[in-house]
Amino acid sequence: MCEDILLERVPNGLGVYIHIPFCKSRCIYCDFVSFVDKNYEEYTEYLLKEIDMYSEYLSTGISTIYIGGGTPSIFPLRNIAMIFEKLSKYLSLEEFTIEVNPDSLSEELAKGYRALGINRLSMGLQSADDIVLKKSGRLYDFETFLRKFDLARRYFDNINVDFIVGLPGESWKSIQENVRFINDFQPDHISIYMLEVHGENGNQILKRPDEQTFQRYEMFLDAVKNLGYERYEISNFALNGKYCLHNLKYWFNADYIGLGVAAGGHIGFIRYNNYESLSDYFIAISEKRLPRVYEVLNTPEREALETLFMSLRTKWGVDVNRLKEKTHIDISEIIDILKRRFDFFDGVKLSEKGMDFSNLFFVTMLNIWEEYFK
Repeated sequence: MCEDILLERVPNGLGVYIHIPFCKSRCIYCDFVSFVDKNYEEYTEYLLKEIDMYSEYLSTGISTIYIGGGTPSIFPLRNIAMIFEKLSKYLSLEEFTIEVNPDSLSEELAKGYRALGINRLSMGLQSADDIVLKKSGRLYDFETFLRKFDLARRYFDNINVDFIVGLPGESWKSIQENVRFINDFQPDHISIYMLEVHGENGNQILKRPDEQTFQRYEMFLDAVKNLGYERYEISNFALNGKYCLHNLKYWFNADYIGLGVAAGGHIGFIRYNNYESLSDYFIAISEKRLPRVYEVLNTPEREALETLFMSLRTKWGVDVNRLKEKTHIDISEIIDILKRRFDFFDGVKLSEKGMDFSNLFFVTMLNIWEEYFK
């Protein structure tokens, strides 16, 4: 039941996301906010000040930290340690994740991360095919990734590997190579995303996924499930129940604070996003303002809709009674309409087929919702 996962797997306390917006270079497919600047010291200084602004919330306790980017593994270890030290008095940690790129992970970093209490790595492979890696602007080949994965395994027993389907140069052989890697090395967690195209990136226009790309995507998902991975969210798979505890906070609309440029957060019914510009971020903090470009206090209806959207991405689905307790919104009629319309929705969760047709389901759900609350 959804209630069981909330009680047993989503840790009490806040989640904290920290955005490190620096990269050696930009990959052609990347849509995240990142810069090739190296003003690490100034960024750390302002990040520490932003943490102080949230002391009242953080004092309730932090159960998960996720450091993403950008490329956090090019950020100096001592700066990561300074951030950790600032947060240390608030910690009751169950999971501490950092994203790393194979080209920048070293033994010194792995040891340092482990000493800080980081217990989960997320490694961006994207593809096991060197042709795809080169055309996508990745700074390593597959052999390099294997060496770094082996290094990571020496220090961490919880590793996620990211894949993207639909990158330039991809073929059926690319998917076969991905599956072979997973079969041989068995990462604890896998994230598989379909390429999203938002216009032109650099000098190359990425192609929107075609029918063959979708077929390769389906083949990849089926192969991963056949290898024993549990699809617990539309894009995420785990071995032996090693779910990403931090991401469960997102999917069940729990509270988390986003720190840094372009980070987003959700506290109570408040949802916000920080400035995407370094200068705007620095100016706001220097003026002792939270560096938010967007902030809204959700209505109960909006909070219920967001919770429904995100929880239905998971294999556990939505707990209608718990949602009503939180928002005082009764969605049972909407659930009944959706249940009658889609044979892959049982009133609580989407089936495997439903996850595959989730875009159609969510568009329909939104239309029904808007009509119901008009």
